[in-house]
Amino acid sequence: MNRRPSISSSSSDLTLPRSVVLAKTSRIFDLEAYVSRYAKQSETRLQRLIFIAASAGDAVEKLSMKNDHECLTVAAVDAGCTEEDLLCLLRLCRAGYEMARNELMETHNVSRYRQLFCKVPTMMHSNSGAGDSASGEFQLQRKVESLAVASTTGSSGFGSMTSPETTTPVGDAVGESIGQQQNVMRHFKFHRIECDEEWMNRVEQENSIKMEVLESRLNTAKSRLNKESIRSSYLEFGDFYKSKGMLRESRMCHLRSREYCSTPKQNGQMCLSVIELGINLKNFTEVKSYVNKAENTGNLISSESLMVAKLRSASGIASMYNKSFGEAGKKFTRVPIELNSEYNTVISPEDITLYGSILSLASLSRSELQKNIVDSAMFKQRLELLPWMRDAIRHFTRAEYGDFMSILEKKKGSMYMDLHLSPHVDAIFHKIRDKCMIQYVMPFLTVKLETMGKMFGMDYDGIEDAVAKLIGEKKISGRINSQDKVLKANSEPNYRLESLWKAEELGSTYLSNLQSTLLRVSCLHAGIEVTGDSARRGRGCRRGRQPTFGIGQESFGESSEGEDMAIDPEEMNIDIRGD
Repeated sequence: MNRRPSISSSSSDLTLPRSVVLAKTSRIFDLEAYVSRYAKQSETRLQRLIFIAASAGDAVEKLSMKNDHECLTVAAVDAGCTEEDLLCLLRLCRAGYEMARNELMETHNVSRYRQLFCKVPTMMHSNSGAGDSASGEFQLQRKVESLAVASTTGSSGFGSMTSPETTTPVGDAVGESIGQQQNVMRHFKFHRIECDEEWMNRVEQENSIKMEVLESRLNTAKSRLNKESIRSSYLEFGDFYKSKGMLRESRMCHLRSREYCSTPKQNGQMCLSVIELGINLKNFTEVKSYVNKAENTGNLISSESLMVAKLRSASGIASMYNKSFGEAGKKFTRVPIELNSEYNTVISPEDITLYGSILSLASLSRSELQKNIVDSAMFKQRLELLPWMRDAIRHFTRAEYGDFMSILEKKKGSMYMDLHLSPHVDAIFHKIRDKCMIQYVMPFLTVKLETMGKMFGMDYDGIEDAVAKLIGEKKISGRINSQDKVLKANSEPNYRLESLWKAEELGSTYLSNLQSTLLRVSCLHAGIEVTGDSARRGRGCRRGRQPTFGIGQESFGESSEGEDMAIDPEEMNIDIRGD
């Protein structure tokens, strides 16, 4: 090999189990500092706490014995996991569920509390609402549904909503709630959080009273036909339902307020509310739809800089879930720097930096990375929030792939704990590793696979399989010599012929430019004046001068309208050789 980049072996590789990576990360993961990035009592903060706690609980189950969750399995020991790692995972699981419980109790979110911590949760949208099984919370939810679809008339009755947008199905929110409840109950042996029935009954009564007050305000506003009061009442209902964990009902109320919006700013705020709820409900088709509506709302984008940043962030999350990593990376890197914690009900500034960087590294070319990250003054400021990512990008641009992959592997566990990024971490890391391998072998005719394996923290069999896969996908043009353990290029490039082609192309361009310059100089020397066409350009020759003709344009005076006069240097006896 002709050059040797710096080599830094990585202690882990892409085949390491997720549970082991989470266990090693739990030793240094600060849960309180992490959730402090997000708004208190927000849905995204709650969802992230539950996700981290459930991920830690699942990892404990995979690494520990069935009868003793503090004792490691043989496979976990062989993977390099220690008992201290397992204890840190247990502490993280307990802390996550306890903080989630505190969030639910502070917001009086009985619905979600019942789903997560009660053994027999009351199911939303159940058909059996009669008898003893119909609890106060269930009756509240049924009333919520009917109120959220109230007709626009001033009557106090509850009609059906006629807008097709409000009847579209919204993800599988019920199934997701069931899955979360099953996870929590399966992890009960870890967190030991008992269901507080007395607190739930007391809060249910308070919620019912507050809902009656809000309902009275809405009816009063409808009877007076005051559009602004009706809009405000629907927004209050929407915020009330969102704080109680009834996201689908909250969405319907915000949609209902749209027909009472009278300014572009109010329309924009309605779109942002629906977008936030769509992200929480994982309904990214609706998120993209309302991002487009907000972008096409009057002068909203030009007058509200923060609105642009919020819309790009939401659109980036939707694109990431659709696995359009390149598109999502560009959106995050173009989020204006003015957006700091103003949108922490959905995403934090650190998340924007992480998503924009890691998705761009996985999908964009070097030239696009240079444009969107390295040379972008706006995104370079965001990189200061994550110094480790800034260092990783610097190593990547210098082709120091060993150091680059080593930094990413150390932060892989933190990415597994991210609510939006976690499902795509493995795919993103494979894309990044493949890109690094392609760029690593590109300058060489022969590469030693053992040296390449040390660079990427892989043994010989692993690196050989990875390179063979890239050859099969035609991303690398070469063949593997298993006997000599080297990768050889299929054919030697003809650098001499390429240089001749480039020289010929450069000479042709230079000659063309030189002839054009000499033609202009000869025209000036012969006293030929080149002017614009007043009929086409709105201007003519300077005053006191008679126009003669135009080069490549319509003639003046004697020639007929629409007739072009072309210059022939030989007929005009113009020397373009410059002798």
